[in-house]
Amino acid sequence: MQTFILSNNHWICGNRTMSPEKLLQSLFDSRVQASARPSNRGRHPTRIRVLQALQRGNLCIPDLAEKSDVTRQTAYRAVAPLDEAGLVRERNDCFTLTCSGSRMLQAYLQLDDEVTVDSLARLARSPHQQWLLQALGEEAMRKCTLVERARNEGGPSRTTIHRMITSLQEDGYVALRSGTYGLSETGELLRESFEHLHDIAARAIENRSFVRWLPAELDSLPLEALENFELIHNTPEQPHNVLNAFVSGAGIDLEAFRGMGAIRSPALDQAYRPVVKHTPSVTVVFTDEVLFQFHGDHRFVDYATQFDYSAYLEDGLIRQDARLLFVPGPIPLHLAIYDDSRVIMAPAPSTGVTEAESTALESSDSCIIEWALGLFTAHLEDARPPIQVFQEHAATLSGDKDGHERLLRSLTPQKKAR
Repeated sequence: MQTFILSNNHWICGNRTMSPEKLLQSLFDSRVQASARPSNRGRHPTRIRVLQALQRGNLCIPDLAEKSDVTRQTAYRAVAPLDEAGLVRERNDCFTLTCSGSRMLQAYLQLDDEVTVDSLARLARSPHQQWLLQALGEEAMRKCTLVERARNEGGPSRTTIHRMITSLQEDGYVALRSGTYGLSETGELLRESFEHLHDIAARAIENRSFVRWLPAELDSLPLEALENFELIHNTPEQPHNVLNAFVSGAGIDLEAFRGMGAIRSPALDQAYRPVVKHTPSVTVVFTDEVLFQFHGDHRFVDYATQFDYSAYLEDGLIRQDARLLFVPGPIPLHLAIYDDSRVIMAPAPSTGVTEAESTALESSDSCIIEWALGLFTAHLEDARPPIQVFQEHAATLSGDKDGHERLLRSLTPQKKAR
């Protein structure tokens, strides 16, 4: 298993360092593309085709090679930098498209037709060309002014500037007007497109430990907004940092709490019991599996009966304005939203994350909170009260007399034996 270390916003794997520029170069540089059928060499770059193939589901190398129209050897080479950057994730010899991989693919597919892949690849390879487009994007300048600015900023030489301007003029990205050089409309598109792709790449690499576990369907996560946040990592020495982050979040006075979870933990039960009891507005969405765990614990059933057991079964009300609802399928994130002003989220087990690899994100950024609320609302629309879950489950047990009787017993509050 490869080990990745974050250093100065670059992920280091072995003796390689993944930077946003290197990631974009690997995505767009046609020199490493090898189609299995020569007639198809003019299509999207290989690594883009790999991302497209993974949109359809998890794939091992032989299937990935076939669907990407490359040899197996090329497929191995193609996924390596994508895995390093967290655009794909490998598990049990199969690869999965991640949230950031899907986001990068979307950005690529939305490129204007006038911005070519070759021009993006050249830009990714050339810090000098990046400097030039940035400078001309700020204002049009005479060549002598560009040379002087480059000298002051440690930029390219006079000869290099002259060569780049000539090349960019020929490609239609730079225009000469009244003795000054500036970006054409197409040149501005190229600069904006590269900056957008570079920003996605930088955020994906910088936050790889978190976003690599998020599935592709969460690609609406605003990676560009990941600024005002903290990543909380589990480590071998402190394997419960993520759990402790959720536990500590419960120790504050709240007006509203929204949560989403796929596990039941004694530590979380104890920490959030006061939240459920005292917070004016509480809504928590769990998976059905958690519901059955609840009803396997007489202490929870006793707690549910203290308010109104019928209201709990029929509406999920554990008390007035505090609801527990349940969804049938897996959920991708554990989520805790406090007063719509702070959020903690961490990948759920359905993503394949292990406890040792888990990372939580805590943020008060309004864009992140808005996104988290949207995700919560989407799952809330599919959530059902306990009685509906039990009724649906009973239908699957209709031919199992013992199972049906166990289900009925779980619905009935049991008195503890004296």
